[in-house]
Amino acid sequence: MRITKCCLIVFLLFLLSGCWDKKELNEVAVVMGVGIDKVEKEYKITAQVIKPPTGEQAGGGGSELPTWSVSATGKTVLGAIRNLNELSPRRLYFAHLQVIIFGDELAREGIAPAIAWFERDRDSRAGALLVVTKGTAEDLLNQKIELGNVSSKSMSELIERSTIRQISAMEIKLRDLMTILSTPGIEPVLDVINPKEIRGKVETFELDGVAIFNKDKLKGYVYGSDATGTEIINSKLNFSILEGKCPKQEEEYFAFQITDFLSKVTPELKGERITLKIYVTLEGNLLDQTCPMDLLKTEYLHAVEKEIAMSIKNSVENEFQAAKNLGSDIYGVGREVRRFYPDYWKEIRGSSDYLNRVDFDIKVKSNLRRSGLIIDPTEVKVKEETD
Repeated sequence: MRITKCCLIVFLLFLLSGCWDKKELNEVAVVMGVGIDKVEKEYKITAQVIKPPTGEQAGGGGSELPTWSVSATGKTVLGAIRNLNELSPRRLYFAHLQVIIFGDELAREGIAPAIAWFERDRDSRAGALLVVTKGTAEDLLNQKIELGNVSSKSMSELIERSTIRQISAMEIKLRDLMTILSTPGIEPVLDVINPKEIRGKVETFELDGVAIFNKDKLKGYVYGSDATGTEIINSKLNFSILEGKCPKQEEEYFAFQITDFLSKVTPELKGERITLKIYVTLEGNLLDQTCPMDLLKTEYLHAVEKEIAMSIKNSVENEFQAAKNLGSDIYGVGREVRRFYPDYWKEIRGSSDYLNRVDFDIKVKSNLRRSGLIIDPTEVKVKEETD
């Protein structure tokens, strides 16, 4: 029995986790954000590093920015990072990376070579967000903004908390892009972040539409409500705001917040035509309106639901048209055809011409549950008293 216990203890010791690969904070430079640009024929990597608090900062005082940004170039991303390590007194550590930014010029040449090292490095973070900026990634990363001392963290929070903010964001991470690029019949769509000037100077960042890719090359941008089509296809429209015209009063508007959203996409092949059947179910609340009427009354409800359905259909069709003009299959039509009609996919996979043979059959079932915390808007009550 004693021998059995000793053997069990020895066996359990092998299961205990150790700290053989620990990283002391005073030995590494923790990278929060990375910007990737192309300068002539070389990659330019900008790393934003968290500075360890010292002296007055350690006690909570001081106004100095808690980050340090450094840039270096190289023929490869790893070569540029090696050159960064020559400039940094500490080894760069990427396990806490929040965001990877692609400059416009680099993105148009192709982002696949730029992410190869991040895919392979053991310290890299597959959950890092990927974004595009219209200028250079270096300039965006080095912007000082009013609310937030760490610009890379502010950008990641802008995207990750987009649902709470009731704004649209694709929230594509490194692992997602790797999957999309390795899947035939679908192209990437990345969020676009640009600096925003207020009162004549840059004070914050803004999500400014989406970047459309063909394979790994940036082809163009889509803005506004048209940029939400991909979110609709991928059931990512929860807590978004839809606006529509009030019934019988086209100069007045209502705002509808989605609280539950689900879409199902199925392709149907008829001859050479591909019909993308999209069935959408959603619930939500009417939270704002400029028209003096109770929109939940039966006589108006159908018109409101029709406006919501039309808004969703327009977003899907308009973004698809914009992407089609750029030769990009951002909805994964080819992927779905490959799944349901593999023989036909073998015939069309050589080019994006099949996008010209796509039709949409969009059905939207909406449930307007309530109008916030009140039954009738105040404007309705005022109108009733004056009548």
